Amino acid sequence: MDRYTGREIAIFTDIHGLLQPTIAILEDIKKREIKEIYSLGDAIGVGPNPSEVLDLLGEYNVKSINGNSEDYSVLGIEPFASYFHGPRVANQEWTLNELIKHGQLEMLKENKHSYELTVGGEKIALCHFANDVRIDFSEHSTWSYQRSINSGLDNPQEQFYYTNSNAQKAEIKSHLNTGRASDMGFESAYKEPLFGGKTIADYDEIIEGHVHFKFLTRDEVVRIRTIRAVGMGYQDDPIDFASYIIIKEKDKGYDVEEILVPFDRKMMLANIDTSTIPYKDMINKFVSRR
Repeated sequence: MDRYTGREIAIFTDIHGLLQPTIAILEDIKKREIKEIYSLGDAIGVGPNPSEVLDLLGEYNVKSINGNSEDYSVLGIEPFASYFHGPRVANQEWTLNELIKHGQLEMLKENKHSYELTVGGEKIALCHFANDVRIDFSEHSTWSYQRSINSGLDNPQEQFYYTNSNAQKAEIKSHLNTGRASDMGFESAYKEPLFGGKTIADYDEIIEGHVHFKFLTRDEVVRIRTIRAVGMGYQDDPIDFASYIIIKEKDKGYDVEEILVPFDRKMMLANIDTSTIPYKDMINKFVSRR
């Protein structure tokens, strides 16, 4: 049997400004003495504590990826216009004001959009979503991935092969140097392509978030591991437990363990109620308030 090397990596995603589940997982990670920690993005947005969450990630030396929720502030909402309506615009404006007030916007601009790891001799890419949400928010999206899964397609991850394909590169070039705010996502993707310009076929496994549910799919080339949002249960997930994963390296390969940690849900809901953030009904829907 392969032996464990002792290297452990903690990975979580989609905090969405919820402080209490974030505290719970980071304290659990600290107790386990895990030093290598990654956030896969959407640490802010929707929830009432974006500034406090970002402070905690910095305190625990978390390496953070920007998801679409960070890019709403870094790039502006214009590249994501098809997604935004009244409540979401107001929520984002409130979040952006909080970041500016606490001097955190420049810090987000320094975050990457993907990381590459070698664990037990295998290549892993970490990202928010294996299609670049800066430029591909509609066609190859959360919803198309879910539809592929729900319809029972043999290869629901096929849409991820579009990333850094020749077709996508041509699309990006057609949107460069236009001066339009709506094309800022293309400019960003050109300067810092997802996976450093590689395709998912260059890896043994992709670990992503974004869709809030956990799912593992694979074809003959690569595994796609989607992990659950930190503090939001999906369908039958327990809503009183925060979630993250630990990668445990072996001499060859690794094991992956999901960790569920109880958190102070009543305090989280109280934070929502007492916050000045608008459209609390939208937030309550995200956290499955009952």
